[in-house]
Amino acid sequence: MVLLCYSLSAAIAGGLYDHIVPTRMWSKSPPSSFSIIQPTTGVPLQRFWIPVHAAITLFIILSLMMTWSDMTVRRLLLVALVCYIVMRVWSFLFFIPEMLAFQNVPLDSAHPPSSRLGSPDGHSGRFREPLDIISFLFSLLALYSLNR
Repeated sequence: MVLLCYSLSAAIAGGLYDHIVPTRMWSKSPPSSFSIIQPTTGVPLQRFWIPVHAAITLFIILSLMMTWSDMTVRRLLLVALVCYIVMRVWSFLFFIPEMLAFQNVPLDSAHPPSSRLGSPDGHSGRFREPLDIISFLFSLLALYSLNR
């Protein structure tokens, strides 16, 4: 369960970093600033996010399997799992398709796609980070309950 908490904290830190650094850079002067997120010239986001989400998935399943007999811990981990699943579904439906669209925009395009992806209330920040934080907090509560 400790590894679950570490991997969730990595997701939170990565989300904050993405919001503070690359998002501000690529939304500055589109479409030329999209080079920061282009697959060949930009930050390789998948190299970070795929292992982090694989770790979270593995550790939450292992944590549930190892603590299934403790009803309090199980309930806390199930809340964390539901929040994580909602965040992933939201990402697959909205965030990932928008990010892929931005990654494929030619840097010399006269008309970049319109989206609220980079805005503070856009898809990237509205639900993803808070759901990651809720999953993390419920995992911490489960860890605390297990060690009481």
